[in-house]
Amino acid sequence: MDNNRKFTKLDRNLDVSEEELKTLQELERNDDGFKDEENTKYKKAGSPIAPLGGGDALYFDYTDEYPAFEDVIAIQFQPAGKVYWYFYPEQKNPGNELKQGDIIVAYSERGMELAKVLNKSMDDYKHQNKINFIKNGFVRKAEAADFEREKQLEIKAQSAKEVILRVNKELGIKMKIIKVKYTLDDSKAIFYFSANGRVDFRELIKRLAYELKRRIEMRQIGVRDTTKIMGGLGPCGRALCCRKHMHNFIPVSIKMAKDQNFSLNPNKISGICGRLFCCLGYENATYEELRKDYPQEETAILDRSSNRRGYVKKVNAIGENITVFFPENPEKKEKAEEKTFPKSALEFNNGWFINLPQSEPADHDLDNITPIVAKEKELLRESSNTENQERPERPQQNPNNRKPAPKDSSNPNNPNAKRNPNWHGNIKNFKKFPPRKEGKENQGGNQG
Repeated sequence: MDNNRKFTKLDRNLDVSEEELKTLQELERNDDGFKDEENTKYKKAGSPIAPLGGGDALYFDYTDEYPAFEDVIAIQFQPAGKVYWYFYPEQKNPGNELKQGDIIVAYSERGMELAKVLNKSMDDYKHQNKINFIKNGFVRKAEAADFEREKQLEIKAQSAKEVILRVNKELGIKMKIIKVKYTLDDSKAIFYFSANGRVDFRELIKRLAYELKRRIEMRQIGVRDTTKIMGGLGPCGRALCCRKHMHNFIPVSIKMAKDQNFSLNPNKISGICGRLFCCLGYENATYEELRKDYPQEETAILDRSSNRRGYVKKVNAIGENITVFFPENPEKKEKAEEKTFPKSALEFNNGWFINLPQSEPADHDLDNITPIVAKEKELLRESSNTENQERPERPQQNPNNRKPAPKDSSNPNNPNAKRNPNWHGNIKNFKKFPPRKEGKENQGGNQG
């Protein structure tokens, strides 16, 4: 073990090296949102969704009235993507009704795309600002020709991906192409890529525009966006949360992992994207509610039974107990030790105390055991006799009907055995003589 390592103390129960601390801080970095879905610099009251290709779609202005719940629809352009609220009061007219699961054509900040209608939530609707609503963005319900066009554009996108990989190799640009997408009107090609640091792709855009004959847009995305687009399975064996149901990234911190008693091992608390587990974020509210009745780690606490002062080392809100560290006190000959106390022993009165109730006598105390009296012994004896009587007895075998022992010449006590020529009547005088050489005798007899 390297004794020259410098440690930074995060809490009283765990020491983390500086290298591990830097790794944990890197895991804690969070993206503000899906960068492939919304460009915040274009989001202003009354401004168009996108300067180019956004059609007539505009964000609500401050002078507009707040739209009614019946006049808006909730849609998303990608699986588990960001939820957008579009103002479409015409849906109340006959023939224009929209229900959950319908596919429509609408303008996004990228251009014209296919979108899926979601089930509206009143709680989410109340949390929206006026600027979050978009008007003039709905185009029409999707038709069969729109789906066929979408399939053809996906084939074009694969060809465009091969083109950019070839051009990158010629120009020596190091980037990883994650996804290529064409807008539904085939007016723009969007390239999503990831790279370490900033990339100068001015020459790349010129080459792509010349070969593809359309407007080019390059979008650099982070590791969480990359994982969401590509998908996969998490350590739990299920589909990734960001790909399945998470519409927005939740900020996750190391403190959440500590409060949930996770080991601060970067390999155990990070997902395949290289960031902290998203499930730490949406499970943290439950732990915060459970930990309200507990002291924080490193809080001073007094044990009234032993009159010792210690510090809270660990809080187990699920198991409803805490672990307290009592330091060494040479004057009172008290050694350093750790003890676990239940939640019922905690008491707060201008400070935290441990007030254990007096323990009641155990049920298995030897003084409370009643000895077995003679009558009980007799009853036990009778019960054992009845058990023996209930068991079927084996039929006794007649000694005259016994089968004779098998003939074994090696056992001299067996009367049925053939006489051993080496047997001389007494077991003490039993000797094993070498066997007779019948071959020579036969030869002599034949000669005579």
